[in-house]
Amino acid sequence: MISDAWDAEISRVAAVRGTGVLDTPAEERFDRITRTARRLLNAPIALVSLVDLDRQWFKSAAGLDAAQTPRSESFCSHALGEPELMEVPDALDDPRFATNPMVVGPPHVRFYAGRPIAAASGHLIGTLCVLDERPRRLTPDERELLNDLAAWAEVECRAGATGDLVAVASHELRTPLTSVHGSLELLESGRFGSLPPQAERLVEIAVRNTDRLVRLTNDLMDLTLTRRGTLPLRIGEVGLASVTEQAFCSVAETARRAGVRLAERGPDVVVRGDADRLAQVLTNLLANAVKVSRPDTTVEVVREAGPLTARVQVRDEGPGIPPDQADRVFEPFVRLEAGARDGGAGLGLAITRGIVTAHGGTVAVTETSAAGTTFTLELPLAEPRG
Repeated sequence: MISDAWDAEISRVAAVRGTGVLDTPAEERFDRITRTARRLLNAPIALVSLVDLDRQWFKSAAGLDAAQTPRSESFCSHALGEPELMEVPDALDDPRFATNPMVVGPPHVRFYAGRPIAAASGHLIGTLCVLDERPRRLTPDERELLNDLAAWAEVECRAGATGDLVAVASHELRTPLTSVHGSLELLESGRFGSLPPQAERLVEIAVRNTDRLVRLTNDLMDLTLTRRGTLPLRIGEVGLASVTEQAFCSVAETARRAGVRLAERGPDVVVRGDADRLAQVLTNLLANAVKVSRPDTTVEVVREAGPLTARVQVRDEGPGIPPDQADRVFEPFVRLEAGARDGGAGLGLAITRGIVTAHGGTVAVTETSAAGTTFTLELPLAEPRG
């Protein structure tokens, strides 16, 4: 039983450290939570505390001048053993805490209330807690408020872990995958001699799959950067006609094989943006449109300018998107199954929305029916009209 408990604790500590939050500098996104907890719960101290192996470390400490304390002095480590919120109305009356240095000495804690926060794995990694130097009890409304604020802290802890993990994994995988892909392409090219038919077929399969994996790691990196709000952009004046031309070139062969025509109309509107990233956006939308369109139909790009923004519409003649899926298609790993000839990981539209948002624009499904779907981009003009 002791071994099992220790294994569980090691797994829990691994989850704490896996968040990527431990021992990082103060951040406003956490300090905002503790300030709000102090104000709304009328408490002199509020903490976002992570319980490490032998210490509790404060990601945010409002009203307390300390970065960490020994775990033996931690109220929060006890809170992790509770299924929900733990409340200590008067620490001097509780044998677990009556002789605690934080009770008998500064900051003279008498009241404690802490709600555990969990990692994405489900492990309890710490708490959002409030402390007071006077005995008291939370009202039902205050308990609900502390639960809600703890859920907010939990989201912030998970956001840091997911972003860092995906970024590191994408970065570490991309270089070796690119090297493997290049080596396989050299073998396939015949520069080192011809291969037996069976080996040639295996190399062809390997090239295709490593190409897909390289694209997936690139997509994961882009998704991470857009979600962090740190996507690098080279902003300048960009003509949307040239962006359309570049995107058409990227999907031309796919469209030819599918028997789908590409068409465009409208003026060459100039916007402020990153030409390569905007071409990536339009290529993603066109590629999806071609995949779902029936043979001998047309995918059309329509451009127009308003007073402040440019509008770009991509219209296909596919089977349409169910109305209840129109917003979900922009979520990661959601794929447009209906009518699609092949599918990726379902990241293209999530990345598209992230790139467009980084430009101060919007993208949405504006029309969908059995006759086709229209995706509409709104992007800031280079110079507002009028």
